[in-house]
Amino acid sequence: MTLLSALQSATVRLVGQKPTTFFSATDGIEVELTTLANDVVKDIVGGHDWRALTTLGTLIGYDGVAFDLPTDFDRLPRAIRVWSTSWPGMFYSPAKTLNEWYDLQQFSTSGAPGWWILLGGQMQIWPTVPTGTNVQFYYQSKNVVLSEAGAAKEEFTSDTDTFRLNERVLTLGVIWRWRAWKGLEYAEDMRNYELALSQEIASDKGSQIIAEGAPRIPAGVSVAYPGVLGQ
Repeated sequence: MTLLSALQSATVRLVGQKPTTFFSATDGIEVELTTLANDVVKDIVGGHDWRALTTLGTLIGYDGVAFDLPTDFDRLPRAIRVWSTSWPGMFYSPAKTLNEWYDLQQFSTSGAPGWWILLGGQMQIWPTVPTGTNVQFYYQSKNVVLSEAGAAKEEFTSDTDTFRLNERVLTLGVIWRWRAWKGLEYAEDMRNYELALSQEIASDKGSQIIAEGAPRIPAGVSVAYPGVLGQ
């Protein structure tokens, strides 16, 4: 389904009309619904870690600490693991505070494999990631719309765009939002939307990982440096 068909379904239920175009309109309910559609999309994608939007990110090591995030980065999943391609089965631990991050950089020169933090719009890794080693993690993409040509983008800009998630949920969200905007009774429409959204979330295979940081390491135990010192 395209955005056109999703919004046509909404307008039929709202005002008994079926416009043939929305984004080329200059006034009326067509303009209102295109605005609401992008608002509803943000609500839908922000409340769950959707498997369809989950993307593998790769940071290329360069003997540095700070790495730019992917251009379509929206957020990290609630359960997040960050790993090094040189350390199979082991994971970076998150620095939980800025003070902890400062202390790690000042007083810890080794780790297995180390620590990470989101800071200044970047992912920072300590110790430095050497050239030839990559860091990987899953993230939620902000590109939730596909153009007719299949290009991913952040918002609807054309009637022929498609939503990467369930379009019925989008239609129901637009309906209750429009009724609320107009000061009409919308409680039942909002319940229909929330029920459809909860069902879609339940059926989605979203974040299943609940562990964070380096697993299998008891509290208070440090991991030995991976090598022989003094040589």
